[in-house]
Amino acid sequence: MTARFADWAVGSEGSSRSSALVRIGLAMLFWSRWAGELLLYRDQSPIGLFLAANFFVATVLLFIGYHSRAAAVWTGSVAMAMYYYFGHQLGREPWTHHHIYLLAVAALLIALTPCGRSYSLDRYLAVMRAERTGLPPPAERGNLWGLRLIVVQLSVLYFFTAFDKSNHAFLSGARIEQIFLWYYAGSDYPAGLAWPATIVSVAVVGLEYCLAFGLPFRRTRRYLVLPGLAFHAIIYVTLPVYTFSATVALLYLAYFDANAVDKVIVRLQGIGSAGTEGVS
Repeated sequence: MTARFADWAVGSEGSSRSSALVRIGLAMLFWSRWAGELLLYRDQSPIGLFLAANFFVATVLLFIGYHSRAAAVWTGSVAMAMYYYFGHQLGREPWTHHHIYLLAVAALLIALTPCGRSYSLDRYLAVMRAERTGLPPPAERGNLWGLRLIVVQLSVLYFFTAFDKSNHAFLSGARIEQIFLWYYAGSDYPAGLAWPATIVSVAVVGLEYCLAFGLPFRRTRRYLVLPGLAFHAIIYVTLPVYTFSATVALLYLAYFDANAVDKVIVRLQGIGSAGTEGVS
């Protein structure tokens, strides 16, 4: 069992296409969350302009996939600076939330994958070099341990969000009632809210524990993916969680076997599978 786990964690190789999709999606999420706040006219101080320049250059490189892994480290480092220095140190409150930390960590972890070997400028340049030298294009494959770390990160996130809610204040429904009154009902307490709030609270905690321990395993994953995605979709449309739900949904790709994801792409697009000759 130990050998199998070690092989799964750090020794497995597979298609780079799912990692590339996560890379592209993360860049778009970074723009969705911060592009409007970091436009150059927003903060014209030297440190503000320096932050904005680093953010836009790093995320553009991440999106197009040029020196992809370095761009991922750069993007994640910028996000970490925003979270720790600008957020916690300088008191920019929206930047101290857990969804900021998750985006930063995801960018750093995707740097540990072959995220630039597919759907990237890096891939295009590699194919051009191979054609000039008469060699076959390099395989779209690599070590997937960065995806394994994303799985661990998501499981830890689900466990501790459930653990934090495992108290009377939440399980009684009081916190759900408070959230509903704050965002929807105002000071008028709706009749019959207590029991639905309690049921929803218990269901949320139960689902989060199930997602923490069930999603990493194939046998239980099939029953949890749709409830997990539906859970995050409901949160996204009902509460101001910014990009958190979208980030988690994107990172669900890490749970699936990369070669299986590749087969789905092949079926949809009618192209060669990763690692075959002639793939562009």
